[in-house]
Amino acid sequence: MLALEGRQLGNYDVIRRIRVGGMGAVYEGKQRTAFDRRVAIKVILGNYATDRDMRRRFAREARTIARLHHPHILPLIEYGDEKGILYLVMPFIEGGTLTSYLRRSLPDLNEVSAIYQQLLDAVEYAHDEGLIHRDIKSSNVLMEQRRSGAPYVYLADFGLVRTSRQAQLEQAGRAIPLDQVPGTPHYMAPEQTRGIVTTASDIYALGVLLYQMLTGELPYDDPDEVEVIHMHLSAPIPSPSSHDASIPVELDEVVHIAMAKRMEDRFGSVAELRQAFLAATEGSAASIDDDIPASEIFPPPGRPISTPLLPPEPLAPTPIAMPLAEPRRLKPVAAPALVRGKQRITDSVRNNQRVRTTEPVQGRQSQRKRFTLSLVATVLVPVLLLVLLIVPRLLGVSLFPVGVPFLGADPTAIVTVTPQTRLLHDTYLLTASPQTKNADVTTRIIPDRLMQGMASGSRNTQATGITTIPGVQARGALLLVNSSKLPISVPTGNKFIASSGVQVEITQSIVVPAQQSGASGSATASAVAIDVGTAGNIPANAISTHCCHGLLVSNPFRFSGGVDARQAHVVTQADVDGVSGPLSSSLQKRVLKQILQKLGPGEVIAELPVYQSVISPDNPVGAQVDEVSVQVTVSTTVIVYNRNAANQVAIQLLSEQAAQALGNNYQLQSNAGVDTPRVEPGKNGVIYLSMPVHEVWIYQFSTEQMSQWRKYIRGATQVAALAYLNEQSGVAAVHIHLPFGTDHFPSSIDQIKIELM
Repeated sequence: MLALEGRQLGNYDVIRRIRVGGMGAVYEGKQRTAFDRRVAIKVILGNYATDRDMRRRFAREARTIARLHHPHILPLIEYGDEKGILYLVMPFIEGGTLTSYLRRSLPDLNEVSAIYQQLLDAVEYAHDEGLIHRDIKSSNVLMEQRRSGAPYVYLADFGLVRTSRQAQLEQAGRAIPLDQVPGTPHYMAPEQTRGIVTTASDIYALGVLLYQMLTGELPYDDPDEVEVIHMHLSAPIPSPSSHDASIPVELDEVVHIAMAKRMEDRFGSVAELRQAFLAATEGSAASIDDDIPASEIFPPPGRPISTPLLPPEPLAPTPIAMPLAEPRRLKPVAAPALVRGKQRITDSVRNNQRVRTTEPVQGRQSQRKRFTLSLVATVLVPVLLLVLLIVPRLLGVSLFPVGVPFLGADPTAIVTVTPQTRLLHDTYLLTASPQTKNADVTTRIIPDRLMQGMASGSRNTQATGITTIPGVQARGALLLVNSSKLPISVPTGNKFIASSGVQVEITQSIVVPAQQSGASGSATASAVAIDVGTAGNIPANAISTHCCHGLLVSNPFRFSGGVDARQAHVVTQADVDGVSGPLSSSLQKRVLKQILQKLGPGEVIAELPVYQSVISPDNPVGAQVDEVSVQVTVSTTVIVYNRNAANQVAIQLLSEQAAQALGNNYQLQSNAGVDTPRVEPGKNGVIYLSMPVHEVWIYQFSTEQMSQWRKYIRGATQVAALAYLNEQSGVAAVHIHLPFGTDHFPSSIDQIKIELM
């Protein structure tokens, strides 16, 4: 592989390789003429660097990026050729790719929405420009972290881009060997294996990417890429909510349509995909995304069965538009009058001409006299009438016949009676049992039932614990050769130094035999490097020395097994809790939503659910791994009962009590009210409900009663009538209005009217 670290490409110094693919690599660099600004440099690798078609494609990618101007498409800084090495220069994005981002943590739904919408904007812009990306995948989505909020997204790598016109002209319908299909198999639409590329191919990849962002995994995955392509062609489309129950089911439909096997079954455009995605996320957030209101646990009681339907209120009269009035005309304005001698001169304007008139002043004094008499009459007449009305009452005499109104006034006497009302309230203890099928007022028992809910989900997270793994000493063998005539003993711990300076020591005592028949004696002893680490992995023949009275010591074979001490990630309880806590919370809402959707008409949950959570990490706490997957299963069992049935039983019990206490003269005035019951748990699914209920009853007067009243009070005084009426059963208050000028009731009962409040 071409090594570019430390080299210069045009105006750029290559620092390090960031990532490498099948045909190219991306390096981090510094731009010399921009104060060492960090940049990303993309180059072609190996034999592809001299391939004419590849170089032509590389130049086409540069031209394509140069013509695109969108905030979420990675822009081009420069395109160059340095001694045959073609390179593209783009801004350096610190946050890395979406692939690495998903490995670190799984974003929540709000973050998925923010990232996905940015990506949709970029793809929609490319489609509007007549371009098909053909290689949308998580490693081609770059993330720029922000201090707060979701990351900023850039779509990169337009190396496989096709124009819509090119896609139409290319031969379609011809199968391509599966191992030669251009693109990334894990994101590839089924039609691409037949050489068909349209904007629907990008929409398919966007569906794959949405599934990956929601679950952290690819919908189809296998070590064999050809098998992955077969999955895209024929395998069922997985549902994100089946992998993680906290994912809204509304998003399953979005993924299924975007990843439809047939192009015509997918969204017709990115705009349609965006609209469906937003509808799914907004709908799920409105349903049960945050805290669930208490009204969904204990819905307010509906209209009681005995409540009569009120007639609809009359519609307000519709205002009628009136025609505009004609312009007002100026009226003649009289000028101030002048008095000269016995005449009065008056100036006025008539027909836009000033006219002066004169009139005698003889009638002035007579007018003043008439005005004075009118004033006196206006004051004296009311005073006289008051005297005629008040004085007879004070003296106990009447100036008019009994019951005869004054001066032809309305002769009807009106009596307004307010009936008595009684507020009744009580609390009844009802029993709800799963053994009962129908409500029974006599035994005060209503049915209830048990409902179960369960949801599972998993999430991945990085292990954050750090542990130090101790190093390992390298081990090998030493050959000791004795050319003397006496055996030589070598004790344990004897040390020798290799040519690299590494010290080794013998781990066993050994006796090297003497020379025999002209042949030197030899023996092999096990040895270990004194220092821990890979430095002890010395090559063969790195030791060649003498010791112990002429022994020749060497290592015919290399030492191996030396490992440096290192730090490794381990799973901590905080890692497991950090994932299981939020996941359990979302799964609880999921379970509660399942239960609420199964409730029948009028049914409510007796008490807030108690959830059981089973947390199962794929690696236990303390395991030395970089990533842990945590599986959480949440379940609950709740008791539900029919609130309407409980209300009806409580209302009927109070109505029976009212009938016994008040008698038949009282009737229910308004709807009965039932407050929220208090629930006490029992055993085996039995609960006890304390049902507070209240009703207002009003006394009902019969026609015969009111007819009798009129007979008794005819011709009576107001005082006598009040005393009589206030003593009648069911009367709370009485108000009497007699005809003007009388202090007695009319003698005819037809002139007495009784009204009820």
